[in-house]
Amino acid sequence: MVSNPPSPLRVSAVQCSIHWNDVSANIQLIEHFVRDYAATSDLIVFPETITTGFSREAAQLADKEQGYVYQSLQHISHKYNVALAGSYLSNLAGSIHNVFFLIEPNGQVQLQPKRHLFAPGGEKEFVRPATSRSIFTLYGWRILPIICYDLRFPVWCRNVSNEYDLIIAVANWPRPRREVFRTLLRARAMENLCYVVGVNRIGEDGHHLVYSGDSILIDPRGKILAEAREETEEVITTTLDYTPLQELRSKFPVWADADSFLLQI
Repeated sequence: MVSNPPSPLRVSAVQCSIHWNDVSANIQLIEHFVRDYAATSDLIVFPETITTGFSREAAQLADKEQGYVYQSLQHISHKYNVALAGSYLSNLAGSIHNVFFLIEPNGQVQLQPKRHLFAPGGEKEFVRPATSRSIFTLYGWRILPIICYDLRFPVWCRNVSNEYDLIIAVANWPRPRREVFRTLLRARAMENLCYVVGVNRIGEDGHHLVYSGDSILIDPRGKILAEAREETEEVITTTLDYTPLQELRSKFPVWADADSFLLQI
């Protein structure tokens, strides 16, 4: 049992469309939502590749390391006093990555590149995969950040000895595979005894792929706490309470019987 459990965390998931390969317009979009929801949120989460959409063409717009996008997100987080999460394309150590960001109002930034690159979409041709896995921290909560295709790989997501409390999955997950997205989010919550926040985009992208959204917040038993309407621009908010999570892990310690393994990267 955690002796000093973290305070409840107010999480808002932004289900929105993305301006195709228009970084400046998407930064304005982010600020628009943050301005409206910062007062009722501790953390606001945006979909995958929020500044461009998902395409190989977007690689040409990848942010410089700690460049315009990085600095703009820091500024917005500080200005509205709320933490921000999502992903964007960025140069890190000379390579382009699809990188998950978590930015706090005090300027602290945590980054995790995507591990599993989506070959059918050509992602392996313009993005490098992660070479390590990080557990983020925010206000005492421990968070596993994953990006879209990572959701399909349970070993990558495995919660070893309750090392995290919350999965945040950001995505550009097309409508034809929406039931896979919805099913895997609930599965990851139940098998790992953790909360899950899944945030997906809506609209049609420049390649004519259509996205239905299906953004959702789920508790460790697989119960839906909040769910966005299909193909609707919407922000859903709920408060995550650590106490029920702690009680479930104590009452039903399935984690103690998990198979041990070494994650090779």
